[in-house]
Amino acid sequence: MKITMKAILINLNDDQKSIIDNMMLIFCTAIRYSFNRLLEETIKKGELEKIVANKYNLNIRQSKDAVENARQIIASQKELLKDNINNYKSKIKIIEEKLKNEKLSKNKRSALLSKLDKRKRRLEYFQSFEDNNTIPPVTFGSKEMFIKRCKGLISNQEWKDCRNNKFYSRGDKTKKGNPNLRVVVYNGMSFLEISTLMKTKSNRAIKIQVPIYLPQKLSKKTGKVNGNNYRKMFLNHLQSGEAYQVELIKKNGKCYAHITFESPKSEVVYTGHNGMIGIDTNPDGFALSMIDNKGNYKWHTYLKQGELQYVRSNRRENLCGELTKQVTLIAKTYGCGIAIEDLKFKNDKDVHSKFSRIKHQFVYSKLLKMLESACIKEGVEIVKVKPQFTSKIGLYKYCHQYGMVVHNGAGMVIARRSYGFKEKVSKILKDVLVKDLDKFNKKNEWAKWSEINKNIKRKAGDKPDLWIVNRKKLLGIASYN
Repeated sequence: MKITMKAILINLNDDQKSIIDNMMLIFCTAIRYSFNRLLEETIKKGELEKIVANKYNLNIRQSKDAVENARQIIASQKELLKDNINNYKSKIKIIEEKLKNEKLSKNKRSALLSKLDKRKRRLEYFQSFEDNNTIPPVTFGSKEMFIKRCKGLISNQEWKDCRNNKFYSRGDKTKKGNPNLRVVVYNGMSFLEISTLMKTKSNRAIKIQVPIYLPQKLSKKTGKVNGNNYRKMFLNHLQSGEAYQVELIKKNGKCYAHITFESPKSEVVYTGHNGMIGIDTNPDGFALSMIDNKGNYKWHTYLKQGELQYVRSNRRENLCGELTKQVTLIAKTYGCGIAIEDLKFKNDKDVHSKFSRIKHQFVYSKLLKMLESACIKEGVEIVKVKPQFTSKIGLYKYCHQYGMVVHNGAGMVIARRSYGFKEKVSKILKDVLVKDLDKFNKKNEWAKWSEINKNIKRKAGDKPDLWIVNRKKLLGIASYN
């Protein structure tokens, strides 16, 4: 697993600032030049690297970094283009299905037709790029700043600073880390050794050393390190001679160094042999349900953090870290592993405004990435399972049995699925909700639960609370009187 540490260059004098600014200007210009040449597809990548090196007076490693950066931009835009096309095709298909309903009101049909026309225009826009084997326009320096420049809200110099604000160097193990942006340590002081674009008479790059602060958060009370000791982790990595990449970024007058390196792998100590905690991720926290290694229920809880839905990004990241720390501590206490869903969100459905706001604030990706990272560091086993019907199975099978909410029911299904257990449909559900039992028994597990879910929706609607409250009445176990 890779870690990116955010360091900062300190005590820069005017000469050093000028040298770094010039390097960023040339490197970003080389990226834009490479980007345009790669789009034209007239020059091979190897030839382009030599052309860039000669044109901008870069060494071959720097030119390779510039060309590779441009190539990755194009590759990511092509993937994004495919996603947009598939998403809009899906949206159009869903709207067309809705329009087949003859009971729609005049206003609703008119609104759907208007939305369908917009979606078709967007699809046609993206499809034209795929047909011509190109990508949508890319704005270097961000579209937001470009619009501000067009409106005269920022100066020409500010716009240029946005476009020319980074320098990047990949690592190389054979060169003991990073040949162009190397971190060195003298007498406890750390410096960034930069290979500039200036040459000596023997055609060697002139190097400068700039003090760099490697982050280390110390407690004011105890003096001990709070959280991860990134400085110590990186210095240990530095001694091993392994590769690390460095990206210099200028922002708000300060020069930051984003250092990415491979974190040391810790031995997995807490595994599923002692049980498994299934986790259902929600916009306001984690639903935890623990089972033993035979699939039997142990306990459940809900780690709620309501602030996640409305706080600022920095605060949200801190809350995510606190939640993941709580989860790993619980797993270590019980000596068990963790199971999560392997979900992939797509923007392929039109939703109403309320759900759109919830989805926008849903930090699923950040929560799960931080949890996975914490588990690797702490030696906790983490297993990813398929997410199909976890909530529905948990609702119909376990919620009433163990007094859970639907999220904890899903967590239990996730935990059991990590062991490979299959969820059989209970006899009472089959007796009440299935008409053709022979045909039903021939279906696979998910097809069975899909049929059960459809039949329950017809009786109780699509709200979990209605099923939990009225379950006995709907199944004929208790009367309505």
